[in-house]
Amino acid sequence: MKNKIRYVLIESLSEIKNESAFWRFLNQELLKFIGELNYSNVNPRFMGLVDKKRFVIRSDLNGVDILVASLALIKNIDREETAFYTLKTSGTLKALLKDYNTYNNTYKNKASKPQIN
Repeated sequence: MKNKIRYVLIESLSEIKNESAFWRFLNQELLKFIGELNYSNVNPRFMGLVDKKRFVIRSDLNGVDILVASLALIKNIDREETAFYTLKTSGTLKALLKDYNTYNNTYKNKASKPQIN
């Protein structure tokens, strides 16, 4: 039977400077918070950066709640203060990024247009 997966779009309070070092420290923190048994249930995979503050993690369906909760508990990555916010969860990467791009473009357009009364 095929495992169902979910893609989670996450925003970091601080900028991500080095992708590989960031993922290594994030992995250590996740392992610390959720433990080895739950880590195998979550099965997190770093999919990549969307921009300097946002990234996508893939997780098994059964472990998404645990992943989101443990990310909320992480306060430091490599001695740098940070916080993580879940922006969107989706069953496909295409839908996740499509919704993100739609939201991002709408937000930018509204912010740049002046209000006329």
